[in-house]
Amino acid sequence: MGHDQASPRASSTSAPLLPSHRFYSNTIKASPIYAIPAHYLKRRGALLLIVCMATISYAHYLYLLPMNPSRSNFDKSLGLPDYMSIGEIREPPLIGPAPINGVDENGFEVLEELLQPPTVTKNVANMDKTDIATSQNSTAAVAAKTKRPIQFNFRDTFPRTGARADLNKQRLTVIKDMIQHAWTGYAKHAAPHDELKPVTGSKIDSNHGWGATLIDSLDTLLLAGMTEEYQVGKRMFLDGIKQHQWNQRDHWIETEEEDDEEEEEEALSSEQEDLTDNGIRFYESVVQYLGGMLSAAELGGDDDSEILEAAISLGDRLVQAFADSKYLPGSRIFKNGTIAPNEDLMDMVSLSEVGTFQIEFRKLSQLSGNEKFTKIAQESFDYLKTLKTKVPGLYPAYFDPEASSTEDYVASFGSLSDSFYEYLLKTYILTGDVKFKELYTSTIDAMHTYLISRPYKKSESYLVLGVYDTATASLVPKMDHASCFAPGLLALGARTLSRTKDMAVARGLMETCYLSYKNSVTGLGADEIGFLGTEFSKGAVFEMPQTSGFYVIDPEYDLRPETIESLFILYRITGDAMYQDYAWEIAQAIEKNCRTRFGYSTLANVMDASEGMKDRMPSHFLAQTLKYLYLIFSPPDLASLDDYIFTTEGHLVKYPI
Repeated sequence: MGHDQASPRASSTSAPLLPSHRFYSNTIKASPIYAIPAHYLKRRGALLLIVCMATISYAHYLYLLPMNPSRSNFDKSLGLPDYMSIGEIREPPLIGPAPINGVDENGFEVLEELLQPPTVTKNVANMDKTDIATSQNSTAAVAAKTKRPIQFNFRDTFPRTGARADLNKQRLTVIKDMIQHAWTGYAKHAAPHDELKPVTGSKIDSNHGWGATLIDSLDTLLLAGMTEEYQVGKRMFLDGIKQHQWNQRDHWIETEEEDDEEEEEEALSSEQEDLTDNGIRFYESVVQYLGGMLSAAELGGDDDSEILEAAISLGDRLVQAFADSKYLPGSRIFKNGTIAPNEDLMDMVSLSEVGTFQIEFRKLSQLSGNEKFTKIAQESFDYLKTLKTKVPGLYPAYFDPEASSTEDYVASFGSLSDSFYEYLLKTYILTGDVKFKELYTSTIDAMHTYLISRPYKKSESYLVLGVYDTATASLVPKMDHASCFAPGLLALGARTLSRTKDMAVARGLMETCYLSYKNSVTGLGADEIGFLGTEFSKGAVFEMPQTSGFYVIDPEYDLRPETIESLFILYRITGDAMYQDYAWEIAQAIEKNCRTRFGYSTLANVMDASEGMKDRMPSHFLAQTLKYLYLIFSPPDLASLDDYIFTTEGHLVKYPI
């Protein structure tokens, strides 16, 4: 029973009941034993009284034992509905003993572990003079550049033997088979091109033709122990970029030999982009190629110096994006050195585009020893921080780069904005620069005020992370799939900064994202959903069951990672095995609906599988979706959150920077 459905006794007290009190009120008092009249006990003697009391004590003992069942199975045994109340999902994890330290301002029980600020042990050996000099606050940098307890303490609670351990191993085997199937299909039928077309077994160049899936997959292969596949993929990628002449001004143009070879191959899909006309896209090149190379170089160690050299070469080219502006990168870099804005946004820039290179550029400085990348990143952040917005803390999803202030705009945590907010917290964790923490906390406070709401039906169990329109001061009740990274981000911030309210909202939003999968026909999440309200008419196209409280706006499923990513982070932070079970349901739905002979395909409609597949396996499927699925069932010391931060493309960055 959740807090929203508290017993009459609970409602008469000044504070919510703790677990032992709820057991007494709801279980013992309702039992037939408790109802035995006293005069009956007197007549039957003391023996029956002793038996009754022993039974009660044994039952109470069983209830308080450390438990390790699946949360979803446990709830089913209690007869709870498939979707739960917000109060219920804020309960302590059932995987082991969870000490209660008190209740928060909303009346929810708070884990003692989450109330304690992370302890700091100085590790000056990991710092050098350059690190301290480039930090805006050397004291904060020392504190941040240490081992911090972000993950749940799995030492005594992680199941290494028994039914749950066996279940994790079985699930991990299935996920590794999925990685193997996706990689083999790509390597045989599409490499070194960007992506596999998994229905037809052909290839497509959607991002420069440099081998996006190759570089996006390398750290996933390493984590999964697929070292042979990693070596093959690394060599294909490095050979490919040589053919594309990365070390020259026109490095993104194929050589004549490559052109001749391509003429002998079958023509690529009409969806293939014209590489010679489109130049280098800054954002995609940073998060996919640069991030992927840096992760592979760091995880692979000294043997991968060649990949690091390629990363430095690409970084030097990407610096050209700042030729027209000292602070904000251009959207595209052409071979003649000119910079172009984003034509899709009518020459405006998206928040993600100009704010999602902080981590990659700073890590590149650390590994290369060249501080110019960090300097560019810092100057860009300092500029964005001065941008005047109508709502402090909430930035426009897109804006005019020449303007110093913005009046009317839309703000959200979805596409075009998501990774900017993500990198505020993660850059602080990596560097200790308190300016990133300050802007992050300001942003999350504004999110609580302007973007978070409950559905109009108060009985519904989820939270809404909507889109705020400053022109009308109104909240639009819709979410795109990209927004589902937010539960993981909030949980990470709650753990790092001791913000218990953020953890409660993280759990509530996680339930929303999970339900968007559970309530679809295929068990997969749509690209965009809307939430039912009084202004919506019934019978909406692709509408989900009325009991779900929301409906589909864009029914496509793009093998997206954000929901799986948040499930992984919440599991690693709370230790709640419920999130493993949620992830397993999604993995089964992917396997059932998306697997093809050559790989896995995106779907046209999550509400009607008969509409078919879209014949595309985006590189993020191996880079993120399958990586997070693998890690959520792995031992928690693999890619521990105490050691690594994940970039927006799912690549690993070891801290400190």
